[in-house]
Amino acid sequence: MNAPIVPPGKKPTGELTTDRSPAAKDPTFYLPKLELSRFVGALVRRGWIAVFFMLLAGVATWFVLDRMPKTYLSTGSVYISTQAPQFFDIQPVTPEESRELEEMLSVEQGMLSSTLMLRVIEKEGLQDDPTFVEPGTSLQGTLKKLTDNVKIALRRGTRMLDIAVEDTDPERARRLVGSIKDEYEILSEERQKSLMEKASQELTQKEDSLRLKLAGSEAELQKFRQSHPVPGLAGVGGSGADPLAVLTTRLTQAKTERLQLEAEREAFRKFDAGDPDALAGLTHSEQSAEVLTLVRELRDKELQFDRVKERYLHKHPTYKEAAGAVASLKESLGTAVRTAGEAIEKSYQVAVENESKLKNAVELASTDAVGVEGLKSEFAKLAREVEKDRELLETTSTSLRNIRLIGLVPTSILSWREQPLAPEKPYRPRKILLTPLAAMGGFCFGLLVIVGLELGDRRVRDTAAVSRATGVPLLARVPDGGGDGLVMLSNPGSEAAEAFRRLRAVLIPPTPEGNFRTVVFASARAGEGASFCALNHAVSLAVQGYRTLLVDADLRKPGLSRDHLGEPGGDRGLGAYLAGEATPAEACVRTPVSKLYLMSSGEMKSDAAELLSGTRFPALLEEAYRWFDRVVIDVPSVLATSDAQAVARYADRACLVVGKGGSDSHDLKHTADLLRSSGANLVGFVWNEHPASANGGPSIAVARKSLADEPVDHSEAPPRSLSLSPDQLS
Repeated sequence: MNAPIVPPGKKPTGELTTDRSPAAKDPTFYLPKLELSRFVGALVRRGWIAVFFMLLAGVATWFVLDRMPKTYLSTGSVYISTQAPQFFDIQPVTPEESRELEEMLSVEQGMLSSTLMLRVIEKEGLQDDPTFVEPGTSLQGTLKKLTDNVKIALRRGTRMLDIAVEDTDPERARRLVGSIKDEYEILSEERQKSLMEKASQELTQKEDSLRLKLAGSEAELQKFRQSHPVPGLAGVGGSGADPLAVLTTRLTQAKTERLQLEAEREAFRKFDAGDPDALAGLTHSEQSAEVLTLVRELRDKELQFDRVKERYLHKHPTYKEAAGAVASLKESLGTAVRTAGEAIEKSYQVAVENESKLKNAVELASTDAVGVEGLKSEFAKLAREVEKDRELLETTSTSLRNIRLIGLVPTSILSWREQPLAPEKPYRPRKILLTPLAAMGGFCFGLLVIVGLELGDRRVRDTAAVSRATGVPLLARVPDGGGDGLVMLSNPGSEAAEAFRRLRAVLIPPTPEGNFRTVVFASARAGEGASFCALNHAVSLAVQGYRTLLVDADLRKPGLSRDHLGEPGGDRGLGAYLAGEATPAEACVRTPVSKLYLMSSGEMKSDAAELLSGTRFPALLEEAYRWFDRVVIDVPSVLATSDAQAVARYADRACLVVGKGGSDSHDLKHTADLLRSSGANLVGFVWNEHPASANGGPSIAVARKSLADEPVDHSEAPPRSLSLSPDQLS
């Protein structure tokens, strides 16, 4: 008795279907997975957000950058020489000679060392400069800021070293570039002097030691001569001088003279007349006096010529005059060098011949004086020791002299190629570059905001979104056809009327069994056009010749039948029937539309849910199937009450009406789930764009007005004999 009554033609719940196509299992199967049109529409609707953020980011960035402290960049380039100037084969003691890549890299790292940076800080007074660092900043903080602002890099494939300094003061940036180069040269010079002083001290101690040793060797040799008064070994044992000693002394003097001339000859051979710095390598001899004078004059002329080159071009008379003077001095210096060299060469040849003659004389005198082989061998040994000590002393003295000459050799290996200049325009901030980037970032952020708003927007704007939310396909799209709500009669040629004809063919197709006779029109919320679609669908069925019953199942507020309640007997509608206060024939009235009958809602009932859930409503449908071909039911909104669920489970098919721009995807999904859970056969939805549905749809008065001038077929007897048996009411 309490089992639900299933009207004829309605499929029992759980009945299997033979259609195994993907679309039958999932009506959204053929919909595009990515709704590009949705995002394009969102961009059109909310594009102003991206433009706003783009303008906001651009203006804010320009405003902030305009008030940020401006940073200037000063750059300079120095050339790293292959080695420092040198002469006499003296290798200067420089920490970096930069002959190889590793040495040039050492120059680069040396300029970035903390020792050099601290010297620059002290020289420029950066520690106490409030425009460079904040007052109270530690020395380490000042050093870090300066190091961060300095960039030194070796230019690839060249010997050029680029120095760049960033600072808020353009003039100070220029000074810092120059200070880094100057302090590096000073530091290198100090290191060289330190090394030179250490080497000089060691050589001086060695020279003193060798002098003492030579004195001892000579004393031993003299003692040997005195102990062995053999003629030719010493100048003792008789009156007068020893001839061998005299010859030996003269030989030593000749050898010394020959060595001095040889050294001076080598100096003139290697002397570069075009290098004024070679002055320190010449000895002050008779032949070199004129050369030294010309070298000093040439240096002065070249210094004057350098100043002339800074002021005049090469075609200027002053420039030509200075250049001619330098060239003339160089020519005179070359002539003097050649003349002095030739004189020294002749003197050197004479000294060599004199030394050779004296050597022969000493050998003859030694042979005559030393007759005993052992005495001669011992004397030669002592003589060799003396000669060895003398040569060591001369070598040490020469090295010491050379070390002292290094002080005259320039140690700088750096020379300017591009002098640093005070920049006129700030290096940072780069407003022209950063402002467009910030605007682009703001635009991208605006796009993200649009995407977020669109994803968070649950309103459905197209049929694809409805299909995804409900899981059912689109049955018909009702466009805005204008006019009143009853478009099937007021404007039968409109697109809206044609949409309802398509809906009629889809919802209740002709079948051999005659099933699918009952259709429920429901909506998620009020105002989406369920009553509008129910009335027009019922009219389309009646126009086609089907005896159609339109049931207004909204017992809480008047919908389709709101104008019918004011008529005599208007309170005897569906509510009165379900309450047992009226018969079906009393609740059903004929409308002006041929073959269309209406069962109005009747008097409003507070217990509508209980009345619709009882057994009288399915019994009513059973009786209606005897007299009517089709039954169309209009129910309240699904989310507002449970009335729609109570009615929809008895219908053959349920159709969801979705109003354009007024639906929520979550509400639609919830509505579809509620209808399915109640046992309703939800087959699809209608996309309603008609504005007449905004107030809940048309009433029966619309039909009366539309058919006021049309004849009514009175030959059709109203179904007043509707009656239910006691068994059906139980």
